[in-house]
Amino acid sequence: MRSFRNTPLAGALAMASFALFLSMAPSASRAGDQTVLSTQGTAIAVTPKTGSARSEKLASYYHGMEKRLVSSGHLRRDRNPGKLSPDGLARDFMAIAMKSEYSLKAGGMARSGQSSALRRWEQPVRIGVKFGASVGAEQRKADMAALRDIAARLQRASGHPVQLASSGANFHILILNDDERAAARPVLEEVAPRMSRAARKAVLGMTADTLCMAVAMPGPSPADGYRNALAIVRAEHSPVMRRSCMEEELAQGMGLANDSPEAWPSIFNDDEEFGVLTRHDELLLKMLYHDSLHPGMSAGAVSGQIGALARKVLASG
Repeated sequence: MRSFRNTPLAGALAMASFALFLSMAPSASRAGDQTVLSTQGTAIAVTPKTGSARSEKLASYYHGMEKRLVSSGHLRRDRNPGKLSPDGLARDFMAIAMKSEYSLKAGGMARSGQSSALRRWEQPVRIGVKFGASVGAEQRKADMAALRDIAARLQRASGHPVQLASSGANFHILILNDDERAAARPVLEEVAPRMSRAARKAVLGMTADTLCMAVAMPGPSPADGYRNALAIVRAEHSPVMRRSCMEEELAQGMGLANDSPEAWPSIFNDDEEFGVLTRHDELLLKMLYHDSLHPGMSAGAVSGQIGALARKVLASG
C-alpha cells in the first residue's frame, strides 16, 4: 500500500492507513521501494498478552468506526459503479503508480508526492499468512478464504502469478492484534530480514489511527522489481474494514503505491468511499503489468505511452 494517510471523515471521524514504499539504498535516485509480504497461514505466539484491555478497546473503536463509515455511504463494496474514460485512467495511473505518497526521512514519516520509477513484481507473488494467537480458528478460516479470493482477483486483473503459498512466500501478511504487533520484532526479522531499521520501527510503533500497513522491498536493480513485501492487518478489525485493508494493501503491494483525490471510482482515494478494488483499480493493475511497461521506467517514459495503453486496456475490458 502507501505510506501514511489520515483522512478526516464526517468531522470528528478520522481514518488512517499506513504503508511504506522505501528505497533500500541511500541514494535518492534509486528506484526501489519496499512493499509487503507474507507467509503461510500458520499461528504464531509473539506475546502473552493476546486479549489485553487495550486490544479490546481498539476492537470496539474500529467496530464503531466501520459502522459510522458504512452508515454514511463509505466503504462501498460495489466494484463497477461508473463509466470510465481513457483520459481518466491514464491520469490516475500516473498519480497512483508513478508517485509515492510518503517516505521515511530521519526515522519519521514525511509526505512525498514525488514522481517515482515504475514498481511491480517480476517474480511470481507467493502470499504467506501468519496469525497471532489472538485470532481464533473460525476467523483464520474466514481470513484465508478472503485472501485466496483477493489473490485470484489480483492475478486475473494483472495477468501476473499471485497465489497463496504454504512455503517459499515472498509477500507476508501478518494478522496480529495490537499487543502482538508491538512484540513482533522477531517475526519481522524472520520474514523480512532486509527491512530497514526505520521501516521496522514504523511497524512496531503503529498508532491507533494507522489501520493497516505495507512495506515492499526491491531487488538490487530497479529492473528487478519487488522481491519481498510485508503487510500488517489489525486483528481487531471488523469484517468490512478487515477486507478493505486486505484488498488495498495487497494491491498497493503489487505496485499501485499512491492515492489520488481525483481517482474515482477507486479504493486508492482517501475519501474512503470504496472499500474494495473497483474495475477502475483492476484496469490500473492490468496497465501496470502490461508487457509494454517494465520496472524502473521513469514517469516521463511511461507518460509518453500511457494514454494509448489506457485506451487499449479499457477497450479490452
